[in-house]
Amino acid sequence: MGVPIGPKLDFVGASETIITVSFNPLNSNDEYVLEWKEYHQKWETDSQSKNMNSNEMTKTGNGKIQTNIEGLNPGATYTVRLKALGEGSQSDAGKASPELIIDTEAVSCTPKPSCMIL
Repeated sequence: MGVPIGPKLDFVGASETIITVSFNPLNSNDEYVLEWKEYHQKWETDSQSKNMNSNEMTKTGNGKIQTNIEGLNPGATYTVRLKALGEGSQSDAGKASPELIIDTEAVSCTPKPSCMIL
């Protein structure tokens, strides 16, 4: 039996430099790799990733795993996907989940009302 397709990612939120996503872990897999890149870049040469073990991560109240992608560029468009990994193998990955396309927030030059002195 091969490695399954990665679970569908859900968008949770985005700030200037962080994107938060969540997913329902598969019953058959504990190891995943979350991959991201700027929209115009190529997966093969420009993507970044982080490995995750669902048994070592905190689950939300509804059993989903929520994780952050940090250190992103403000005002940029990113493509994010998730792959399930074969047991004990970093190189044996299943097909990627459907891709999410997410914009980080632009840096705001407008002061917030709570920061203004009148």
